[in-house]
Amino acid sequence: MDIRHLKYFIEVARQKSFSRAAEALHISQSAVSKMIKDTEQEIGLLLFTRNSKTIQLTDSGETFLLRAQEIVSLFENLVLEVESEAKLDKGQISIGLPPITGATPFAKLLGQFKKKYPQIAITLFEYGSKTTELGIQNSSLDIGIICNSKNIDAYHVFSLSNDPLWVIAHPEHPISKLSEINLAALRHEQFVIYPEDFSLHHDIVNSCRESGFQPSIILATSQRELMTQIVAANLGIALLPSKICADLDPRYLTAIPLIDPKIYHKMSIIWKKGRYLPHAAHLWIEFAQEYLLKQT
Repeated sequence: MDIRHLKYFIEVARQKSFSRAAEALHISQSAVSKMIKDTEQEIGLLLFTRNSKTIQLTDSGETFLLRAQEIVSLFENLVLEVESEAKLDKGQISIGLPPITGATPFAKLLGQFKKKYPQIAITLFEYGSKTTELGIQNSSLDIGIICNSKNIDAYHVFSLSNDPLWVIAHPEHPISKLSEINLAALRHEQFVIYPEDFSLHHDIVNSCRESGFQPSIILATSQRELMTQIVAANLGIALLPSKICADLDPRYLTAIPLIDPKIYHKMSIIWKKGRYLPHAAHLWIEFAQEYLLKQT
């Protein structure tokens, strides 16, 4: 039984005639009769008494009519409410993003979106890319901001940035005097690096192995401030996107371009292919694309 069965039943009860109900519904009388018969068989009760001239509701039919009218009214109000939500630009969005997003215009983007759509609630979750991708796959997140994903075929993707990594070190560290550096020259250094649920962690470790060494990791952290503090204390080196390096205080940290091999921090906005997205999420994606294109 679906909502059509209830609507057809209500119309027959209103018209007290299968033929008049069929005319009002713009379908054949046989289709109306079949709908009523199917409904009666499903619930195991007779809803109408029939004779050659007229039909009347049974006692069960009277009760069924009251409840059917309530259900149809609730359904119609639900449809109107959902349509109204879409037109009023209301709703909720869940977004997973890495701590490193500060290197992008993302914070300003969020602020501008909130200004334009104040009734849309945004919930942010700070995750590494691998955790964010799992959230997109199981639909616990609507939208993800990820870095260096190898699984982009599963998503709709909009590129946010493609930034080379630079090495940061204490100003008194010997490599701080260099204008550029190869990864192999860091084989004896202590690395401060992102945790294993960050794609960037694996990109850096794999690049080190390809350069002939296993990096010595003294700290894995998702907190950029802690990472830079450890390096500023001359306890190790780190690799960060060049845009972040440009904002570091040169009194405490020196940034050196990494030239061989070059490792890129590729940040993208993703959402799942083939999944229903709420109206608010579509608005955010459209707004983000327009906003970021204006920044280039």
